[in-house]
Amino acid sequence: MSIANKIIEAMLAQIDHHKLELLQHYPDDLLVHDRNMLSRSAHAGAKIGWVVGDCHTHLAKLGVHAKLNEHPTYLTALGSKDRFYVIDVARSGDSFSMKEVTRESFPSLAHTPIPYKRIGNASAFWLYKNDTRVGTVTIVRTGTYEKPVYDTTLAVMAGTSDGDKAALEDWAIQAAIEMAGTLFINPRFTWQAPIELALAA
Repeated sequence: MSIANKIIEAMLAQIDHHKLELLQHYPDDLLVHDRNMLSRSAHAGAKIGWVVGDCHTHLAKLGVHAKLNEHPTYLTALGSKDRFYVIDVARSGDSFSMKEVTRESFPSLAHTPIPYKRIGNASAFWLYKNDTRVGTVTIVRTGTYEKPVYDTTLAVMAGTSDGDKAALEDWAIQAAIEMAGTLFINPRFTWQAPIELALAA
């Protein structure tokens, strides 16, 4: 069973334990949308916040980008029966822990350290993790004025982990949002072949 499916099973157990009505109202929010997010983001070492109630479930990817770190601060006033959790994927990538936290402490997840930084501007940059290059992103605005498209070309360094590759995509999305000035964007991704270290040098 994939780590994403293992986490979904643990989520279902918590929903049942607290007698929440999510599955009666919005099952796809958990079983489709959350599962898809976990499949893309629950890599080795990942940290994810989760809030769940009778009518909603929200995941917040932590320690990747400052804008994503802000999400827990928006999620504490949605419902009186809400439960709050922190999911930590092990460094091995094959196990995880899920810890329930209080409503009051959940916003502090916004302070999760971020090892990534951008060198360059929103339209063309290298992403670093600490002092190591992760990959490069180039974004060109195409389409029409009414329906712009953000053509995004990404390339990771050879040997980059799946988690760092996902982080590069997250940074690309946030850069496109910065260029557009709105959350409602239409990005189009093209992944190039991994960059060999000799070529990067």
